[in-house]
Amino acid sequence: MTRQSKAHEKALAPRESAFQRFADWVSDAMGRPTNIAFWAVLITIWTCIFAFGGPHLAGGTWLPAWFTSQGFNFPLNLVTTVAELFIGFLVATAANRAQLALTVLLTKIQTETDEIDGLVKENTELTRQVADVVAQLDEIHAHVTALTEAAGLTVGTFAPGENPPTTKRSAESTAAENGK
Repeated sequence: MTRQSKAHEKALAPRESAFQRFADWVSDAMGRPTNIAFWAVLITIWTCIFAFGGPHLAGGTWLPAWFTSQGFNFPLNLVTTVAELFIGFLVATAANRAQLALTVLLTKIQTETDEIDGLVKENTELTRQVADVVAQLDEIHAHVTALTEAAGLTVGTFAPGENPPTTKRSAESTAAENGK
């Protein structure tokens, strides 16, 4: 594909929304080793802080009382549920865009396959026509050979580009026709 056709295709493509661009970025970033390593290190640090931080950290007494109360579970769960829902939307958007791209690709492949199928059928028909013409030429050759032998002329075979074989009679008739 040329640079011009890529630019033309990009110009005709619908503009992506900020959400779609963000969804693509999140989808792309989440599967990268850098992201996985970042979270593995963060979880390790978090675990070490609470494992080796002593009873004050492990007991959670350093946190505000409202954060550790039963009443805070609802808002905390609400936030995580909404975040998970948002992540689901991001993944669904990225999946839909990937599906659309795949559908476009498969449609192009189907179109090309249909074109090739038509060309193969056309080629097959042309090959049949060539075979018919060759058969007709063989028949004409057989008639010409029969007529030539009936006229008493010698008929030989010769390769393309070679002169036909001459016989004594054909040389005499040629000389007579030329007035020699």
